Amino acid sequence: MSSRPHPETERPMHGLLQSFDLEEEVDRLRGEKSWREGRRNAITLRKGEGLSVVLLVMKGGDSLEEHSAPGPISVAVREGRIRFTTQEGTVEAGPKTVLTCDAGVRHAVEALEDAVCVVTIASGKGSPVAG
Repeated sequence: MSSRPHPETERPMHGLLQSFDLEEEVDRLRGEKSWREGRRNAITLRKGEGLSVVLLVMKGGDSLEEHSAPGPISVAVREGRIRFTTQEGTVEAGPKTVLTCDAGVRHAVEALEDAVCVVTIASGKGSPVAG
């Protein structure tokens, strides 16, 4: 999945504290040419210090071919429905669902209807989390 910082913003890709208006960002992505032409669209909200956060909008029927990430990931479905497939099985997920998998797990994603997901990718190097 390719993603990019938004060209119209000057915001840093990481920092001590960041806040994002997801509704505003989704509206912006849906207003761009790639979405209007029927393709998925994504933007990197944060990248650095071992954590990437990507906002992904997909058209129903669109898919991300099988791939893997260098670190553990989570996929939070905000709108619509997706099918998430790994060697272990397939899960259909809708709003309020969070999926996770370990680093290196090959997976594919299909939008069963127009969908919005927040994808979080941690670095491949584990570090203890204080709890």
